[in-house]
Amino acid sequence: MRANPTTFVSIKLTLLWLFIISFFLALTSIVGGWWYTSSQQIQCGFPMAFYDIKSEREVVVTKGVYRSYRDGFNQGHTSYLGTLSRFVDGELIAPVTNIHRALWFETQFHHNLLKIKVTHLSRGLGDRSHDDDVEDYVFPYIQPGDVSMIGLYMLDGKVLASGTENVARNICIR
Repeated sequence: MRANPTTFVSIKLTLLWLFIISFFLALTSIVGGWWYTSSQQIQCGFPMAFYDIKSEREVVVTKGVYRSYRDGFNQGHTSYLGTLSRFVDGELIAPVTNIHRALWFETQFHHNLLKIKVTHLSRGLGDRSHDDDVEDYVFPYIQPGDVSMIGLYMLDGKVLASGTENVARNICIR
């Protein structure tokens, strides 16, 4: 008994569509899994110390670690965990202040420029800092709604250097 040619073609097309759909689902799950796990990891972390010499006698020292995370294709956040100390004549004049803050932002790329719009700031667990100190020493002059342009530069094909117009440059080595 001979097979009907239309039945044979429909079976071939069904197998072809099954292969295409299976391939697409496998590719989607691999890319989705990579994106989900990489977005939860620290994208960059760097320590920084900032010394503000107020006068010959008075110094404010901020030491901590910034960590940058990617939360999506155009979103991210940066956290800061550190301390602030005030000295007069080399003596600590107040208890060391713990700082734990985070800054959320939205991004857009324009060639080697990254446009960042701050969406909100928040306190973390154990934060005992004043908002004025955070604005002066941790996230200088950055408030929700502010927009900054960051230049991104690859150094020697391995190191990413960046920074806004109102904060120190930083380098991330991955």
